[in-house]
Amino acid sequence: MTGAPSFAIIIPFFDEAQNVELVCLELKEVLRKELSDGEVILVDDGSEDGTGDLLDRVASNWPECRVFHLDRNRGQAAALLLGFSKTTAAVIVTMDGDGQNDPRDIAKLLAGLEEADMVVGTRVRRRDSWPRRKISRIANYIRADFLRDGVSDSGCGLKVFRREVADAFIPIRTLYSFMPAMAVAAGFQVVEKPVNHRPRQHGSSKYTTTSFLFLPVVDFLGLKWFTFRRCNGGSAHSLHQGTIQRRSRDDFYKHPFKRWAATVTVAIAIGIIAWLEVVPSKHLAGPEARKVSLKRAEEIALHRTPGGHLGVEELRWKDNRLVWTIDVHLSHSPNLNEIEIDALDGHVIAARAESAAEEELEQAAEDHHFNLKPQKPKMMHSP
Repeated sequence: MTGAPSFAIIIPFFDEAQNVELVCLELKEVLRKELSDGEVILVDDGSEDGTGDLLDRVASNWPECRVFHLDRNRGQAAALLLGFSKTTAAVIVTMDGDGQNDPRDIAKLLAGLEEADMVVGTRVRRRDSWPRRKISRIANYIRADFLRDGVSDSGCGLKVFRREVADAFIPIRTLYSFMPAMAVAAGFQVVEKPVNHRPRQHGSSKYTTTSFLFLPVVDFLGLKWFTFRRCNGGSAHSLHQGTIQRRSRDDFYKHPFKRWAATVTVAIAIGIIAWLEVVPSKHLAGPEARKVSLKRAEEIALHRTPGGHLGVEELRWKDNRLVWTIDVHLSHSPNLNEIEIDALDGHVIAARAESAAEEELEQAAEDHHFNLKPQKPKMMHSP
């Protein structure tokens, strides 16, 4: 490639050896057919399963691709920031390395830059467990209410933005969730576009209770404190000076405190319930309550459905026992098998076929069970 690329796709990987080839080959094909004049930057976030070697191998036969390695696992935010620093492209694209983002959506998001400075993907029919979807929805509601970024799904890994937007980012651990808020605070226009969300085919999520529930809260409070300091005359170096000071001051004093307190109280209560649902602990269930690991449960589920690939996975209480519920999507079919496995001894409690229509109705019912009404996005204008 001669000269600076017009866009750079940055993908962080951490212990995704099973997904590297799938993600990279799919992206390479999309770039060949639909996009040109771009580069790909793959960042190994201190993986210990051979992911780094696989990325090097992929890049050796891909002229538009470069690989960078972190010496240890420093987190997704650090991997993204490293990628940002390694490109001179005018436009930056981010996506996850687990294969759940569809690279065919990139062209649509790039086209969205004609009307905005940042385009955020909104996942349609999320292929995550019910508790995780609920926690994410609550978190997005609280974040949007406090920070007024007008974005309904800030956690989607697929985002496209102009290079100058990256100058507004503060290096916090959950940067990926607060990019839109930082961009809006700096005066950039942010819009959303619906994107496809797919079930993870290999491996398991790297999110822990700490990274999924608690770190975003800590970083959110830190970000709010940061903007509040801007209100009181602090110097502005990391974010665009002036704009964020005015907006932070206005937003901080216009929000009714009672509504904030009520929202936070509800969020804490629901967060505790969700935590109990997502992470049944030994303190609650006793040290012998769960003997079957997620990996073993996945093996059992795949054994029942040869050639299938994993979808939504849940560990929950049912009939006074812990049960793994695992969806296995059938190859070359929109249907799936829902398999329930006893988490104590590993025997299959139940297995049933479920059509795509039934799965959609089930998810819609779950979403309706607890559906916080999202706020209307505010119209933002470029400075």
